[in-house]
Amino acid sequence: MQAKYFFSFIISFITSVALESVTPLGLPFVALLAVLSLVVFLVGGVSSAGRRSFLVSLVLFGCALGVLRVDIFTANQNKHTLDAFEGGVVRVEGVVVDEPDAREKYTNIVLEVENVLDVPVSRVPYSGTRVLVRVPEYPALRYGDKVSFVGKISSPKNFISPGGGPAFDYLAYLAKDGIFYQMFFPKVFITAHNEGNFIYEKLFTLKEILMRNITRMIPDPEAALGGGILLGVKQSLGAELLQKFRDTGVAHIVVLSGYNIAVVAGAVATAMAFLPFAFRIVASVVGVVFFAMMVGGGATVVRATTMVLIVILARATGRESVALRALFLAGGLMVFLNPLILLYDVSFQLSFSATLALITLSPIIEKYFLFVRQKMLREILGATISAQIFVLPLLLYHMGTISFISIVANLLVLPVVPFGMLVVALVALFAVVPVVGSALAFVSYAVLAYMIYAVEFFARVPFSSLHGIAFPWWMLVSSYILLAIFIIKNFPDELSQKREPKT
Repeated sequence: MQAKYFFSFIISFITSVALESVTPLGLPFVALLAVLSLVVFLVGGVSSAGRRSFLVSLVLFGCALGVLRVDIFTANQNKHTLDAFEGGVVRVEGVVVDEPDAREKYTNIVLEVENVLDVPVSRVPYSGTRVLVRVPEYPALRYGDKVSFVGKISSPKNFISPGGGPAFDYLAYLAKDGIFYQMFFPKVFITAHNEGNFIYEKLFTLKEILMRNITRMIPDPEAALGGGILLGVKQSLGAELLQKFRDTGVAHIVVLSGYNIAVVAGAVATAMAFLPFAFRIVASVVGVVFFAMMVGGGATVVRATTMVLIVILARATGRESVALRALFLAGGLMVFLNPLILLYDVSFQLSFSATLALITLSPIIEKYFLFVRQKMLREILGATISAQIFVLPLLLYHMGTISFISIVANLLVLPVVPFGMLVVALVALFAVVPVVGSALAFVSYAVLAYMIYAVEFFARVPFSSLHGIAFPWWMLVSSYILLAIFIIKNFPDELSQKREPKT
């Protein structure tokens, strides 16, 4: 398929998903678009402007598909199954279906309801309904635990973003994961264990063992940072320190992100440097997939892994145009599977934007640093600056925050992250080995402490960040239109240029 047809269809589909998510158009509009698409296609088939008609027909079909997908997805969600119990005390029974999100003073778990106890069985079906439950740290719950909760059930409420951004649509944010109810600190009764997916249970158990080794050998907050950059463990750094990471623009290393997974890919490729180029690429892909499975393979990890695999594809083919198509195809498929992530999943937006920056903007930025002789440093500069530029509009829109020292902070912190992940991984694996474990823990602590010190240092810089910035949606759209114009104007040759892969 020619590029103009491919991108026209994908972009029209994604645009219509966004419109339908904000302003429902309904099935009659879908029928109208489908009929128009068919008419334009049939008319174009017997006219001299067949290709142009086919393009218009494809755009109309993409719009119809986007609206239809949102309507089907939202219709199949269990939105109102527990409405009759809202505000009252109820006893629900179900299984913990996601890794518990441990915070400083509480833990968030996702319960998939199997039954509501003490009520007639003839009532509406509850199976499959998900509830976000806030529970104390103890008793500690795990993925796959079968539990019953006794407490008040309520619907989530939207709230104003603390950073000054737009009102946060918390209902839609939870709805993208099929969650429509909440419970706060109910009575907890664990009735069984190991009721979840066998593979996920073993992977989460492995992660718990590795994290336990890290916390045993390294003190907090360095241990929390180590677990975050290596395993994506949802262990809090503390509100104050976490805010400093956000203010300096380095928060993306605290939790598992596309950057961390890219580090794994790079490390595998480096370790396999003695192999031919094709084998190094295959080893990188296998290493990334295995790492994603080990850290749990949640939706965020899957999306970040997909983005990294696309970057690997770009390096393997030597053609940004191939990677760009793959990125939009992957993004379109993700949106098709779950349309709500487009507007209500910030991690998806940031991952997609950062990957798009690496493919399209980074090669342009690197041209301005040709005076830097060291290739790795030049690539770090290009990747860091391009990613910061691309995600800035999103950060301003969602959080109303801008960091003036994020580029400098990232340049000092990011080069250390690969080594930090390596030594923390060695600590997790060899913590039980006398002397060796202690020596590795000392090195890990030094690296992690440097990261924290650098963040705290830059956070103390006067006027290092601004909060409460008003950045409406039209400014967000305008920013990316201007970025697209800049890239198209400065990058047409490279998109079609074929580069020979390195051997």
